[in-house]
Amino acid sequence: MNTQNALAYLCVDDFINTFVKAQVLKSAFEIGAIDYLQQNQPCTLDTLERKLLSDRTGIALLLDLLKINGAIEEDNGQIQLSSQFAIALQYRDLLQVKLDFANWIAPDFANHFTLLLENSRQFMERSRLFDLFGYHRCFEPTSENYELTKRWLRITTTLTKYEAQVCLQYHDFSQYKRILDIGGNSGEFVLQICKQHPKLLATVIDLPLVCDLGQAHIAQEPEANRINFIKGNALVDSLSTEFNLITFKSILHDWPEEASEQFIANASKSLAPGGTLLIFERGKIELTDKPLPYSLLPMLLLFRYFRSPLVYQRQLKAQGFEEITIQSINLEMPFFLIVAKKSKV
Repeated sequence: MNTQNALAYLCVDDFINTFVKAQVLKSAFEIGAIDYLQQNQPCTLDTLERKLLSDRTGIALLLDLLKINGAIEEDNGQIQLSSQFAIALQYRDLLQVKLDFANWIAPDFANHFTLLLENSRQFMERSRLFDLFGYHRCFEPTSENYELTKRWLRITTTLTKYEAQVCLQYHDFSQYKRILDIGGNSGEFVLQICKQHPKLLATVIDLPLVCDLGQAHIAQEPEANRINFIKGNALVDSLSTEFNLITFKSILHDWPEEASEQFIANASKSLAPGGTLLIFERGKIELTDKPLPYSLLPMLLLFRYFRSPLVYQRQLKAQGFEEITIQSINLEMPFFLIVAKKSKV
């Protein structure tokens, strides 16, 4: 199996793997240096100073730091983006989302990491991370709630855009006709699947405001007429039984084990006999002798929530699922893909 193309996006982490590198790149984007170089390289320091209306000493320092970071190269006074960074810019949306996400929660690590180690409940009450993912705001349709929901939906949608390509490399979706994606956010996961499988019909169930934003997100896509949104609660709602694939993509870790078990039990009722249940999730962070990248800081703060795939395997067995397989996939952190079959009788 050739997964190289699907994994190519991982190169973005090389340019935001330390706090300093990330802030340098953030400033380069804000000043406009990256955009200008993309369109006008190679160019000189004099040109950049003039075009960016910037302080010469400041822009010179920025360029020196970008050279150290491997983002730009200079030869005889001619400055241009490095070939490696040019590749990373093909995934600019992901690069900037990861940078913004890490920066948003960095104060949590600086100010509350001790609290997280000692009292996770108090950390939840004080952290920017858990305020960002304020699911309680996804019910009442106010302009403020929509804007706050958009903020975290941008993160999950962009991550899913690229992670879905990996899942598509590891699992054959051509055998399915109707998919239900539980907690499917903006619909990005099923959108990427539908793009590769033009006969497939998909349904997303999620919270009301998430569904509204999801419909807007996919509205201009050719696949939009094949993706339906249901506003509901998959923990308790009775769903149609017409699906031959039900997916959980990066949702079960958000919930206690008792809830994830209930999600799986309820999904089983909506799955046609012989149908497939698929879980694509993050696993526990594996610490090595290498420093943890700055871009993974948000995931570090969620360390209590990522589980072993064996937990879900046990829950699937308890619901009578058969032919359970687990594939481990190394991305910027461990992922796993679990596939299970519902009995035909």
